[in-house]
Formats: sequence, structure tokens, C-alpha cells
Amino acid sequence: MTPLSSPRKCLSCRETQVLPTVLPSHIEEMEHDGRKYSVALADFRVLKCQNRGELVVDDEADEVLAKALRDAAGLLTPAEIRRSRESLGYTRQQLADSLRISMFTLSRWETGVQILQRAMDAFLRVFFRSAEARSVLGARAREDAAAATPAAAAIGF
Repeated sequence: MTPLSSPRKCLSCRETQVLPTVLPSHIEEMEHDGRKYSVALADFRVLKCQNRGELVVDDEADEVLAKALRDAAGLLTPAEIRRSRESLGYTRQQLADSLRISMFTLSRWETGVQILQRAMDAFLRVFFRSAEARSVLGARAREDAAAATPAAAAIGF
């Protein structure tokens, strides 16, 4: 946690009493993708209003919470997504095109700014592990299928 040169102002009590603190143990109830998760954290560094006891989550604490949520939900980490993409030799744009998503969405997943939904997590796992899945989703496979059969061309394969 970046040290503060002076306390911050609390948005609730409007007093300058928000200071860094370490919570020896903290349980956070979090919701993601329609499910609730109970996340236990040890030595959780947050900001806390000394008057009201309210916690203020800064960027560092938010990253800790996001990592804990990914762990609790069993989701791919940003590093796992990036490593898997790179191990296949894909650029961000190539992977985004293959998955039919925006490159900016993929970038948010790889940088940890956005936590992907469970369905997309499963989709990515299949894509990364299965050459057949990549072939089905690949532009080259669609072009080959369209050229091979008139029926496939008619439905956009």
C-alpha cells in the first residue's frame, strides 16, 4: 500500500480520518456472474475511517479482492490468459477475432481490469486446450468449409 502523506477525507463523515490499516482477517461477501462468494483474506491492507470504521478500498485492495474472487470462483487469472494466448502464438487481435470479442475486452481480461464471466472462462479453456475448437472458430476453417460444401456456405460457415 502506498503510504499516505496525510489522512484522506471520509466521504461519509467528511472528516480527515481515513488512514491505512491492516485487517488481520477479513471476510468479504462478493457477487460475480449471479453467484455469491465468501472470500477470506489475511492481513488485508485497506484504508479505514477512524471515526466511522468504514473501509475504503483503494486500487491495491481492489486488486487483492479481484484475485481472491478469481480464486474462489476458479477463474483463469490474467497471467494464465496471456500465457495461453502467447503459447499458441496468437496476438491479442487474432485471439479476439477468433473468439468474436473486442480486443479491448481481451485486453481488460489480460490486465485484470475486468473479471471474465464463468461461461467465457469455460470457453477460453476449451479454446486453449482444443485444436479442434480453434479450428471450428478459426477464419481459415470457415473459409475451407464454405468452399467444401454449398450448404455450409449458405449458412455462413
